Amino acid sequence: AFVSGMGTTGFTIRPWKLDWRIRMEAQRNRIQRLIRKLLPTSQENRLRAVRHILVLNRTSPQEVDIMPLLKSSAISFAELFGDDLADEWEATAKAIGEVFKYAEKDGSISVGDRQVIWTLIRRFKPCSVLEIGTSIGGSTLHIAMALKACRHTGTFPRLVSVDRDDVNEVDAQCWARAGVSGPPKDMLTYLGCAEMVEFVVARSLDYLAGRAAEFDFIFLDGDHGASAVYQEIPLALRALRPGGCILLHDYFPEMRPLGPNNRVIPGPYLAVERLRRENVGLTVLPLGTLPWPQQLGSPRVTTLAFLARA
Repeated sequence: AFVSGMGTTGFTIRPWKLDWRIRMEAQRNRIQRLIRKLLPTSQENRLRAVRHILVLNRTSPQEVDIMPLLKSSAISFAELFGDDLADEWEATAKAIGEVFKYAEKDGSISVGDRQVIWTLIRRFKPCSVLEIGTSIGGSTLHIAMALKACRHTGTFPRLVSVDRDDVNEVDAQCWARAGVSGPPKDMLTYLGCAEMVEFVVARSLDYLAGRAAEFDFIFLDGDHGASAVYQEIPLALRALRPGGCILLHDYFPEMRPLGPNNRVIPGPYLAVERLRRENVGLTVLPLGTLPWPQQLGSPRVTTLAFLARA
């Protein structure tokens, strides 16, 4: 059982602080639910895309250097998703499941994508990883456990996880509302990975603006607005070491639905398309169909995608 500093009974749930951001988010969620009731999903998707395009068109062009990216020819999905890690994954999933139960949770990537991210870190064996968008820590735990398993010789693995909110703040307890045992930092401590993970409270663009060639692998899963992603990618490229990887979440090719709810998040696709038009040689590799289920009863298609250079 997951034991916190408060004893074996688990965490004490304190009243959630209803600050202005929480109230605004709650209001936005109510509006979105109302729109979904009134509009067919296809029209909702088009309306969302128009909104993203309008903001993206007002965003100034970015200077982009794609040379740090891994070449597309160096990425083989068949090799990445071989079955030789199956036993190790089963043991890892069991360990993580003690603090982060394997069910779909609001604020976390899907069950299948968690396995993808763990697998990619095990294959590429990066020494330093940057995660944009911690949320309740689903991908954070899997990245950290994969780094721990890589057993780097003479180099201490490092994961920096950035979020605009303090995800380890006890009073906020977004993790408690999602049915998770505790904040990400406490779950990492239980799993023996806390020393390798640094949590940063900052806007993604503010944090990335000060980085230079220090990460081998970057996972962009924060603000999914087209303008934000369009600005994040060039900054992430500056923070990437030569031959490094950038992984995108919620990339919908041609803005077509990939899941049973038929909803599309247009921002990452629109951002990448503008960058591709402006930078010949930048390419995107959607991971597509996975060899394992995403979740019960859903297609095996993932919205994860690599950025690469031709």
